[in-house]
Amino acid sequence: MNRRLLYILISIFLLIFSPLALVAQVQEQSEQLRILVWADLDAFPGKFEETEEAEVKLEKDESKDQFHRMFDFAIERSKQVAPFLLNGMINGWKFEYTPYDKRRGVKEYWEFDEIKPFDKTMNPIEFHDPEAVEGKLLSRVYCNRTKQQQLEYKRWCSIVHPHIKGIGRGSVEKGFDGIKEACSMALKDAVREYWRTLEKNKPKEISGTVLLIRDPRIYVRNGQYVVDLDFFLETDRIIKYTQF
Repeated sequence: MNRRLLYILISIFLLIFSPLALVAQVQEQSEQLRILVWADLDAFPGKFEETEEAEVKLEKDESKDQFHRMFDFAIERSKQVAPFLLNGMINGWKFEYTPYDKRRGVKEYWEFDEIKPFDKTMNPIEFHDPEAVEGKLLSRVYCNRTKQQQLEYKRWCSIVHPHIKGIGRGSVEKGFDGIKEACSMALKDAVREYWRTLEKNKPKEISGTVLLIRDPRIYVRNGQYVVDLDFFLETDRIIKYTQF
């Protein structure tokens, strides 16, 4: 069967039998994105030490309102996490993947990056209803798509882009880099599991782009950030092994 025809048939199957929640989510995200972002109140959860330097800084920052004095770290972390996730939902992420192959002596290679930097002037971010809960600062984050981005989103929602999902982990000690690492691993997990269902033999290389969809789910377990993410997938290139 022609590969392109096979992809279309599989995409139609996924579209018809995917949960109704996905359809509702697609409609809700077409114009305005709304996600929940959280950050630990302290850079080192469970530890807090007052220092003379901190007291001096606090005196110098008397012009700040009380909320910002109490939650500086969590606010700054939220300002890192929010545009990173929103960029994945607006502009998408790109990847290159070479699966591990013991028989051929091929080491795994994975590269993950943003397609382009997030532009806050084009897509202003609003933080709403911040609330401190169990050592974390929770905020509802709003961001509007431009008209052109809305058209691009409709293209992504077409039937030729299958829905994939994956789970990844990253070290809490790495802070924001740990969250990015977990997102990268979630994408690799999603790509790997999806192509396992389509290709009997491991390909030599896969590259493509994805658009992050639905609410990103991030939590902490056993000293690691754990993220559960959903994507639309667009495969740019597949290179197969032609000989051993």
